[in-house]
Amino acid sequence: MTRTLQREPRPPAASQHRRRRPDAHSRNLLLLWAGQFVNTAGLMMLVPIMPFYLEDMGTRGTTETQTWAGVAIAAPALALTVATPLWGRLGDRVGRKWMVVRALFGLVAAMVVMAAATTPVLLVVGRLLQGSLGGVVEAAAAFAGSAGADKKRGSSLGKSFSATAAGALAGPIAGGLFVGAGGLRQLMLVIAAAAAVIAVACAIGLEEPERGRPRNKASDTRHRTRERRSSALHVPSALVLALAAIGAYFGSYGLIPVFAEQVKDVVAEPDTASLWAGVLHSVMWGATLVGSFWWGKHNDRTNRPLRTFAIAAAGISASIAVLSLPLGPIAYIPLRLVQGFCFAALAQSLFLHFSHHAPDDHKSSYVGTANSFLLIGQSAGPLLAGSLVAVMPVSSAVLTMAAASGLGCLLALVATRREKRTLESSDEADEDETIVLPTISTSDAHAKVSSTPARTREPARVQLQPFRGWLLAPHRLQDLGSRYATPWDHYAGSCAPAEAGNALRAWQRSGTLVQDRQHAFYVYEQTGPRGSQRGVIAGVHLDSHLLPHQEVSPDRANNLLDTVRAGQMNLDPVLLGYTGNSRVTTQLNAAARQSPVSETLTAEGQRHRLWRITESEALNDIARELATASTFIADGHHRHVAARQYRRELHSAAYGPGPWDYLTGYFVDLEQNPLHLAPIHRVLPGVDAHAALNQAATRYRILPLGGELAGWLRTLKQYTLHGPAFVIVSPQGAFLLSAPDRAFLACELQHLPEPLHTMDVAVLHTGLIQALWRVREGHIHYEANAATAVQQVRQRGGLAVLLAPPRQEEVKRALAAGVRIPRKALAFGPKPHPGLVLRTFDED
Repeated sequence: MTRTLQREPRPPAASQHRRRRPDAHSRNLLLLWAGQFVNTAGLMMLVPIMPFYLEDMGTRGTTETQTWAGVAIAAPALALTVATPLWGRLGDRVGRKWMVVRALFGLVAAMVVMAAATTPVLLVVGRLLQGSLGGVVEAAAAFAGSAGADKKRGSSLGKSFSATAAGALAGPIAGGLFVGAGGLRQLMLVIAAAAAVIAVACAIGLEEPERGRPRNKASDTRHRTRERRSSALHVPSALVLALAAIGAYFGSYGLIPVFAEQVKDVVAEPDTASLWAGVLHSVMWGATLVGSFWWGKHNDRTNRPLRTFAIAAAGISASIAVLSLPLGPIAYIPLRLVQGFCFAALAQSLFLHFSHHAPDDHKSSYVGTANSFLLIGQSAGPLLAGSLVAVMPVSSAVLTMAAASGLGCLLALVATRREKRTLESSDEADEDETIVLPTISTSDAHAKVSSTPARTREPARVQLQPFRGWLLAPHRLQDLGSRYATPWDHYAGSCAPAEAGNALRAWQRSGTLVQDRQHAFYVYEQTGPRGSQRGVIAGVHLDSHLLPHQEVSPDRANNLLDTVRAGQMNLDPVLLGYTGNSRVTTQLNAAARQSPVSETLTAEGQRHRLWRITESEALNDIARELATASTFIADGHHRHVAARQYRRELHSAAYGPGPWDYLTGYFVDLEQNPLHLAPIHRVLPGVDAHAALNQAATRYRILPLGGELAGWLRTLKQYTLHGPAFVIVSPQGAFLLSAPDRAFLACELQHLPEPLHTMDVAVLHTGLIQALWRVREGHIHYEANAATAVQQVRQRGGLAVLLAPPRQEEVKRALAAGVRIPRKALAFGPKPHPGLVLRTFDED
């Protein structure tokens, strides 16, 4: 059933957020840091010395002391497990700032009760109060996860957790010093007073993070309904991560009361056990302080928080396992350093993953739910530790904690596999239902985009939608001859995504870009020395069956995703090849008989022209033919993956169907306009050319080549008729590699699909670059121009590998089998000009 589509709320772009003043941002960081420091110092001051403090209160025997110590250590986490999601949901309603203030005043009340406690029961009551009313760290983490920019959110969380580490470092030192001097209760009152002062300062000085644009009334009701269904358990791998978090924190915190007994067994003088316990605990948190910053930046660089979690859990498990050995307190120091450094990654990586998938208005509750997973392990570990010590040797209890952290690592690795596939997969359907466009109306072109796509069990292969394109104003058409023809080409470097979005909006405001009044398909034609081509540009639904032919780089797709987010726009049209029945060609030829709406001649002599199709009959003809066409992605795999990932983010954030469900596609009929196949060469700048040639000589025949580049390529083309062959260019000369050892090649290629066994590029990567030279993907550069590749080697060293043009029958066989060839294996051309027509996500 088709229903009228009210305009969906546009997701907030990075540049639409109100920019807080630098002094306000710094003030936020300072206040949050101070609050977390005081809270953690108060929470952790008793942890390493808890058994000794309880003995002073009158507990007797190891079993009783360890049981009360486990309960007291676990009490705040147990209370927080229940309270944090509730406080998080309240924070989403009343503001995250007030949750920070509330938590600080809760800390004041808890510290006063603990200072007055004279029995283990009252101490546990104070610790429960500290958990149920406190939660400064959790509130501040939700604040940081909301306030940080997407690309810097990992660093923001890292800085936030550095305060936790600093407090955990200072608290035990102060507790160890004051417990011997009898001033521990006075220290608790000082912490309460400091928390009260910081709470007042936060109430005055904290600036609430931006929530995004207000919604219009038409969509507000639907949005609230979607968000009521929004849950942190819908985050990818949520249940697996819950178990991983419980395991990792069970091992880390369960070690605390057990470790005090382990230290007692290894110190020479029992009177120094409490001092060594405090020192070793502080050593761990000192490493956590350093690691907090490093892991935050690492998460921003890699955008793989789940992999970070798995690596850190593995490090914790290994270091705890070695602690079971009676090595002595000094030998424990490097192990505690490793444990602390790795521990710094756990919470912030988990929070970052959940924050990435949380709607803007639900970040606190998502982070709160993630924190509850950690708190279950944090409370269960110490609670069970006392019982474990009673039934097994201390060293065995330590190994149990190592096993729990190891289990957390294994579970995180399961989730990491899904994280790795998120950006690499472009042909698998999203987890949401397939959305199919309704049949194009014959009455009005605009009506097609004001209807919700209908749902059907048998969707068309390709689903199109006209759009209101943005065209360069006539007086700026000469700019198309420049490489800076689009906002994303205009800037380079780390600031490119944000600047591209700013440039797009500036061009729109200044009249450099003018939006069409009608929704349309666009006929695009180019002629010139690079070849001639004519096709149609349209919005293509991301659920369309578009066959990929090569792998993608997650890093490259992530970079494009940042630009899509910042600009709220599609990037260059994806080049799509299909075989039709001439219906589309007839409509394109008819449109091309009219005057073009845009025309330009580039510096290389290539002429580009654009026509507009708005008539319903023509739109219907084009849509019907392409709906059943077998279509493959000739160029633009990374743009396609980035668009799908952005759509996935918005759907998980409860935005639902919208203009982000489409990307710009350029369809070319291969019968009328055959695409040209060209090789993409490899440059390996860090490889020792002499050693590489010697290694290659063990498996390939090598012949030196004289003459110039043109002769090398002609020779290469002849040799590739009889099997894999390459030209290797070093600073000293050129060499032909051919006739690989058959047994060696069969062994190396056995894990690849059969259609790839005869493709030179697959042989190159598997049987040469990986097997013999051991060059990793990040150290390979790609160059379409052979002369440029040779010039780079002569100027900078290393070597270049030149390939012959790929054979069409090999490419067709791989496509027919659904096999992906290595990325940058070939180039289809000629490619469309990127700046002739642009599509944004706010068409109306």
